[in-house]
Amino acid sequence: MRETGAVRGAGLLVIGSGPAGLAAVRSFRERDPVTSVIMVTADWHPPYARPPLTKDFARGDSGLDDLWLTEDGWFDDQRVELRTGARVTGLDPSRRTVRLADDTELAYRDLVLATGSRPVPLPVPGGNHPAIVYLRDLDSGQRLRGLGERRCRVAVVGSGFIGCEAAASLASSGVDVVLISGEEVPHAARLDEDAGREIHRWLTDAGVETQLGVTVERIDRVSETFELGLDDGRSVSVDAVVAGSGARPDLTLAESAGIVIENGGIRVDASMRTSASHVLAAGDIVFAEHPVAGRPLRVEHWGDADTQGTVAGAVAAGGDDRWSDPPGFWSTIGDRTLKYTAWGDGHDTSDFDGDEASWTVTYRRDGEIVGVLTHEDDAAYERGQELLRRRAGSS
Repeated sequence: MRETGAVRGAGLLVIGSGPAGLAAVRSFRERDPVTSVIMVTADWHPPYARPPLTKDFARGDSGLDDLWLTEDGWFDDQRVELRTGARVTGLDPSRRTVRLADDTELAYRDLVLATGSRPVPLPVPGGNHPAIVYLRDLDSGQRLRGLGERRCRVAVVGSGFIGCEAAASLASSGVDVVLISGEEVPHAARLDEDAGREIHRWLTDAGVETQLGVTVERIDRVSETFELGLDDGRSVSVDAVVAGSGARPDLTLAESAGIVIENGGIRVDASMRTSASHVLAAGDIVFAEHPVAGRPLRVEHWGDADTQGTVAGAVAAGGDDRWSDPPGFWSTIGDRTLKYTAWGDGHDTSDFDGDEASWTVTYRRDGEIVGVLTHEDDAAYERGQELLRRRAGSS
């Protein structure tokens, strides 16, 4: 392989060590045991599982050793070079090179972009205070776990899945938690009010105080505490703030390289190919064609990132794989688990069936089933996935 003047080169270069990046490496290596592979990540740790960071790891029910996604020596055994703490600052698809922050230049035959997402700062005065915990990586997960060990008063701002998971986990650890959200009912806009009311009940059952229908207008650091000013004129005093304000895909490299961006993601086909030759992308950053849905989709779920990364690695190794599974995710709030699968672009009707112990919500659009949400009903979840695969119009 011609290295175009670069210091080093690889047959496959993967940028990012999350589920998509690691899956790409595994998939490529399964099909090609010989070609050189380099994984570059700005993270200082080897690949680890992120979902437990707001769940069992936050509660102290699991430790660091439970998070690692590879065993000691795996990268050496697989002849994969892992570069941690290495930030990529430039990408030149025409030369097939990337540049690192230390001015090292790497060449590649094929590249997989798997840069994931970054937390969205709270858009209020004081929202960028360094003591605020923004949940995204292992370091922030360890800070969250530390709050559980302090038994302090914590405000969780935002009622998305990350916020709800973190709030319930902290409360179960004995922390005095108040969850603040502009939503009147958590997740009602996405999952409808019946499901949202169940989620709210789970939070209060876990001991979480909720302040709903109000937004934070400012965050002031006062000595060792935070004062959160709300839009109804009240203020909340806490020892720590956890931000569950969402995340946005990290598209910096793709944008700077002129790769086509659409609908907030890198436009890829069902095989994860971008508009640039020899560049694939997977995970949170993509707007990917889905042959079953019949249109491109934006999804930001761990399982789909893993699947897309597997496809990208196989294609880089010469395969013809395509992403075709229905999108979906699981979320554990306290000791309750949700399972959700859907095409992700909305519904016009929803049907809630069940009781507090076990229930299912079926979502339809123009009469077609477009999603299923379940609690303690695995059979309904699996049936929903199958209906989505077949694009069924009725159940």
